[in-house]
Amino acid sequence: MSVFNVNAIFTTDHLSLRMQARFLKWHNKFNVLLHALAWLGFLSLPILFISNKSVWGSELFQRWEIWFFGFCFIVPYYLNSYLWTPFIIRKRRYLLYVISLVLVAIVFAYWLKPFDRLMRLDSMPQREFANREGEPFPMPPPHNGQEPPPKNRGHLDIASMYIVMLVVILGSLLRIVQYWMQSQQKVQQVQHEWTKAELAFLKAQVHPHFLFNTLHNIYSLALTNDPSTATSVYKLSQLMRYYMDERNDEEVGLKEEIQAIQDFISLQKLRVGANCTIKERYEGQDSTKKIHPFILLPFVENAFKYGLRVSEPCYLDFFIQVTDSHCLMEVKNAVSRELHAQPSSGIGLKNTRKLLERLYPDKFELDIVAGTDHFFVKLLLYI
Repeated sequence: MSVFNVNAIFTTDHLSLRMQARFLKWHNKFNVLLHALAWLGFLSLPILFISNKSVWGSELFQRWEIWFFGFCFIVPYYLNSYLWTPFIIRKRRYLLYVISLVLVAIVFAYWLKPFDRLMRLDSMPQREFANREGEPFPMPPPHNGQEPPPKNRGHLDIASMYIVMLVVILGSLLRIVQYWMQSQQKVQQVQHEWTKAELAFLKAQVHPHFLFNTLHNIYSLALTNDPSTATSVYKLSQLMRYYMDERNDEEVGLKEEIQAIQDFISLQKLRVGANCTIKERYEGQDSTKKIHPFILLPFVENAFKYGLRVSEPCYLDFFIQVTDSHCLMEVKNAVSRELHAQPSSGIGLKNTRKLLERLYPDKFELDIVAGTDHFFVKLLLYI
């Protein structure tokens, strides 16, 4: 790899890391603001049920009941979301989660009673009024100077039980959704890396004999001062660059893929005898459409690998048509009888099919017909 490519990749990775760090920083600030607004709205709801105007305003936030109410629901939410729910998911102890939820509900209903304590402010007697000069004067104490007895001391705080269960379950659901989204991202990342590995494998499938034979044929052309020598060297260099180029883009121009196919066929013609016929037909090859690299080329390589013969007649027929809606490729080649009798693994075509299924799901049609004396491939790609 050249220094230019290394620097380009390093710069791209560095910018990507900086963008990710900036996004995470912005995302964390947004989450803090969103949580603060959500809890502010949550704490303001019970205030609407308080009809005692004497405790409204700044005096309300000086009462411990309002802070106790917030504390009783905020702390369980974060303990459940960031500690308890991840532990339950990791250990798969769902029954323990249900039991703990019931215990928390009982504690809130029998002992803590935050909603009930807050609602007692509504029945609190008005102790002070302000005269026009702003000086408060005491009201006469009710019940002969004694505080009224607390009401409903032994009743269950059903509202607190309902609210805490709602808060805890909501936190668990949000955490589960977050875990699911993270797992989906990991799956997509693994699939992306697997696709890149398959593309790298297809790039590495250049048969060394093809390179050696092509160089030998070019050497023979050079000895005879053939005028096509320079063109052959240029086509070989372009083809090798297409094979070995470390692209950052996932897609290339369809025109580049077709050009690589044409260069490959031109180089293969250097070792074709008079007994072999090669036909090429291209329509719409100047299209500006994009395609993943090494989608079409493996079918051409496979045709030459199994269809090109020196000792017996053979033929190879290639047809590529590009329209506004699809790309059609048809490859037909003769098969030697001796080669037909030998078992073939077909790993290259199987990998190409898997690659198509991953890159173009429900967007391609691939038909492969293996006859006794011919091999036919038809690929219809909707791009």
